[in-house]
Amino acid sequence: MTFTISAPPHRKSKITFKTIMWSKVLALVPVSLVSVYFFGLPALSIILAGILAAVVTEAGIQKMFRHKITINDGNAVLIGLMLSLIMPPEAPIWLPVVGSFFAISIGKHAFGGIGSYVFNPVLAAWIFISSAWPQLMTPLSIPHVGQLSDFLLENGAGLLVDVSPIALIGGVYLIYKRYVEWKVPLAFFLTMVLFPQTLNVLFAAVELVRAGVLNPLMYLSLMFKFLEISNELSYSMIGVVFFGILFIATDTPTSPVTKRGRLIYGIVCGILVSIYGYFGNYMAGIFYGLFMANCVSSFIETTTLPAAFGSEGMIGKFYRRFMDKVPSSLKMGVLSND
Repeated sequence: MTFTISAPPHRKSKITFKTIMWSKVLALVPVSLVSVYFFGLPALSIILAGILAAVVTEAGIQKMFRHKITINDGNAVLIGLMLSLIMPPEAPIWLPVVGSFFAISIGKHAFGGIGSYVFNPVLAAWIFISSAWPQLMTPLSIPHVGQLSDFLLENGAGLLVDVSPIALIGGVYLIYKRYVEWKVPLAFFLTMVLFPQTLNVLFAAVELVRAGVLNPLMYLSLMFKFLEISNELSYSMIGVVFFGILFIATDTPTSPVTKRGRLIYGIVCGILVSIYGYFGNYMAGIFYGLFMANCVSSFIETTTLPAAFGSEGMIGKFYRRFMDKVPSSLKMGVLSND
């Protein structure tokens, strides 16, 4: 009997790359339908143009370099769809075509294809077309969650994905099916909610100190300042932010693989997006913040890799470095001999 020995892991799973990609596409179908209902034919034309351009570019590159054509795995469809959803409905139809071409050719294949790119292709393409044609990528309105109904249908939606934050609930289903890790979106969301509150408290404390208010009431007012719902939440709880949390930040090639690394990465994403959004707006902040987080993702991963079995742990390394700084005359062994 012949045994085939392959590299670990040996645990088999029914989850395939194709299953994950098409599941993400299906998870974005509700928000796509709502955007078509809200914006009409312009939204439909942008979505179809973006998907078609991504698929054609993928097939053309693989045909040119005599690679196996893999457009049926759904990755090109997903990239084209995601890029189309983060465009304003007023964008000309050629813009998603150019964006999808850049995302597939430069953002994906120029770095080696699936699993090899450093930056999320959708983010790279969005920054490219936003820098090249800022007037075409600037939406006519900025969404603002003023009441609960805005989560169902946002009348002030600026991008296609902003029409209904609740329509992105498919991202939660992906977490439930374990197609994406829960650590990144959870850490991302909690940090984005708490960090602006912390900024508000710090700014309020600075103002109180400048005013010379130094009494117990100061600490009480700061506590209430932290507990109150910040006005920033009404601008951050929008469709494009949830889209970034559930679909962009959880992209496997651009996020760490370690458990601690994913938590740290989620916190970094939340801090960067909060800073961009606090001093600017969350529509652009979500993309620039995540793009900057992609820059440090590899560093986070390498610094959080678990130690090999039998090797010195973090506490041991700290103790050894500390003892190396201690003079020999003060070490316990020398003192006991004396």
